[in-house]
Formats: sequence, C-alpha cells, structure tokens
Amino acid sequence: MIDCRRHHEVTQFVMGRVVDGRPVYTMACYYVDGLLIDTGPVHVAGEIPAAFAEFPVHTIVNTHHHEDHIGNNAVFQEKLGVGPALAHEKAVPRIVDPRIWTGRLQPYQHFVWGAPPPSAARPIGEEVRTESYTFRVLHTPGHSDDHICLLEPERGWLFAGDLFISERAEVLRSDEDALLILDSLRRLLEYDFEVLFCASGLVARNARGAVAAKIAYWEDLKERAQALYRTGLDPEEIRERLLGPETALYGLTGGDFAKVHLVRSLLRI
Repeated sequence: MIDCRRHHEVTQFVMGRVVDGRPVYTMACYYVDGLLIDTGPVHVAGEIPAAFAEFPVHTIVNTHHHEDHIGNNAVFQEKLGVGPALAHEKAVPRIVDPRIWTGRLQPYQHFVWGAPPPSAARPIGEEVRTESYTFRVLHTPGHSDDHICLLEPERGWLFAGDLFISERAEVLRSDEDALLILDSLRRLLEYDFEVLFCASGLVARNARGAVAAKIAYWEDLKERAQALYRTGLDPEEIRERLLGPETALYGLTGGDFAKVHLVRSLLRI
C-alpha cells in the first residue's frame, strides 16, 4: 500500500504491507521539489513506479540505514534512473551491502518490512540543495548511530526520520539509546522550525513545542526511574510502576519493542 497525502509543498507517501486488507505498521516518506526523504520498505517495491509517476525524484536522502527507510532505493536507481542515495557516512556501507546487518533482523522485521536489497549510496554533505530549497543536514544519533534530520530553515520544515515518533513515547527498541535521543532532541531546539515531519506519519505543527514536551516527559521519567532504582527496584518493577504493562507490540515483536527498554536506557543499565 502506498497512500499519497499533500501537505502544501510537501507530499507524504505512507507505505506499508497489507495483510487481510489492512496495512501493517505503516511508515512515511516525504517528497519535496524532486527530493525524496527515505524510500520505504521493499514489500511495496512493485507499487513505486506508478505511485511516483507524477513525482519525478532527482535526489534520495536516507535518514538512516534501517530496512523500512532504504528498501526501495534500488527501485528508484534501477528503474527510475535516480543516482546514489545520500546518507550519513556510517550508513553508507550498510546501505551498499545490507548483508552486514540484515542477518540480525528478527522475524517480525522480515514480515512487516522485509530485508532491503543492496543499493548505491554516498556520504551526504552539510546541506542538500534542490531547485527551490536548501536543507541543512543534522546528525541526530540515538535511534541509530547514523541517523540524520533535514532542516529547511526558510520554510521552518524539519524532517525528523525516526528521532521523534511522539511526545509521550513509552516504547523503545532494544537497540535504541534514549539518552542519546534526548541529546539529539535538545540540539534540535537550537534551531528554528515550525513543522515536524516524522517517519511515523505524524506531522506536528507546533513542532518546537512537541519536541520540548517529549524532552520534558522523558526527563521526568528518567528522574522518577532513577529514584525508584535507588530504592532497590529492578527495571521490570519500575516499568510496572511508571508505565504499566507492556503493549501488544511487546509480544508481536518478540520483546524488541518494549517499555522496559526505555526504562533501562534512561537508567543506562
């Protein structure tokens, strides 16, 4: 499934595998002025040429190397003539040869997004220019060590990849670093922006307020978790006290998405 949604000059492409007539865990790519930010999961590869028939892509930027963000690089390169994707220097070898890391993909990741094929990539510079816009490249690790955001300062657009997700995110992947995410979110507030475009599909209009709210929520959660940890409670007990039971994602992902991962990461244990 690929669903096209307009947000003034920015076009959002919501992508996801369909099972029994319903999309499973969608993600969003963004197109503006010939620039495509992320390419989505390989499970929708067959739909790409038709979906982008009226949206000529000149440049691809991958916000990071994960399978739902680079899965269709090869389609754009081999069928639509787009050049190498631009990405953080740490992401480039992982995009060029995904076998470096796809052996660690879990069953749910294969089912929902699929393993991406190899594609061409090269390191991104400090900015990306299109005919009408200039995007500043910000290194924002935490979700992954190679994560970047794109800021268009004149329009106040921030393309945040998987850094933000939501103001009150309570679930973390096992390989994410909540304290690094906090550092990256704080650095974002050094810049002016009005609209945040998230790979989750969220488009936040009060963008700086949303980022500040997430920082405040996680900082408060960190302080309360640390206080409980000093009393002798373990992370599972702290999770139960502060966040309640795990969500359905815990079982569906074999424990990879979990509230307890957020607790452990905030405690750095």
